[in-house]
Amino acid sequence: MKTRVFTCSNGTELIVKHRKSAVIFEMNQNQINNKYNVTYNFELKDFVELYNYIKMIANEAWANLSPKGADSLGSDYYEYYDKELDTNGYLHIRENTIFIDRPALNEHKLYQFNKKKMESFIYDFEKLVKS
Repeated sequence: MKTRVFTCSNGTELIVKHRKSAVIFEMNQNQINNKYNVTYNFELKDFVELYNYIKMIANEAWANLSPKGADSLGSDYYEYYDKELDTNGYLHIRENTIFIDRPALNEHKLYQFNKKKMESFIYDFEKLVKS
């Protein structure tokens, strides 16, 4: 599994991992706290770099990736079900910021994308980066 760390303006680190058929967001184990919600606020250049990196690795993880708006619950990245943890996680993106409600307090895993959710995430991310 390949890994890259992105550091926010306040020093918080978002760890982005990927392998075939998965892109995973994790938090730095040293930064785990007792809150479900985690906010990653980036400088513009780092936000654009994160977008470019995610787009690149998503194309490595899945063949024929086609970014498009969510048209069903299965393609909407807002909520995802984590089978291992048997609970849900949530993700929301705004200008230079990613908000995540992690699925469990005792885990560093924040979110795992499948192909459909990644397509709609990249679609929305691109709109923010180009505005």
